[in-house]
Amino acid sequence: MINKKFLIGFGIVALAVLMSLFFIGFSEDDTPVLEPPSPVKKISVYVSGQVKNISVVELEDTGNLRFIDAVNRAGGLTDFADTESVNLATPLTDGQHVHIPTKEILFQEKNFSGSSSASGDLVNINTADAERLATLKGIGPALAQRIIDYREQNGAFKSVDDIKNVRGIGQKKFDALKDKITI
Repeated sequence: MINKKFLIGFGIVALAVLMSLFFIGFSEDDTPVLEPPSPVKKISVYVSGQVKNISVVELEDTGNLRFIDAVNRAGGLTDFADTESVNLATPLTDGQHVHIPTKEILFQEKNFSGSSSASGDLVNINTADAERLATLKGIGPALAQRIIDYREQNGAFKSVDDIKNVRGIGQKKFDALKDKITI
């Protein structure tokens, strides 16, 4: 009987030693650590110009965001968007400003008076840059920029009278400009 007890005792000790070796084999460094899922990284981008909703948009940073993603989040492009002067495949970063300019729209000048005035003397308020607009009497750099901002947000002026919708251009200033501007 002693042999049976001895064998049972020896088996229990051997099993304890094996279990100890098994558990010692897994140190704390070897055990997999479950990390909580990392929060989704987001970026914010300001989108302006010829998009349907000028706004700051928030996008999930997938590591492969492009201008077009921000434009789409802002409602897409308007009919006046000049996509040839902006690379919509440009990578996005947090805090970036994406501006979609207005395409240059050339309007045929209609001369209702019958006289043939030289259109080179007139400033086209739909296509002129800030420098050209500032050549008009009473239009400085700030007001020239407001004219450009207005047409980028609202589309091309449909008549020269529409320039009165720009903040800073009242009837008096319009009367001084109306013979020097065209659409």
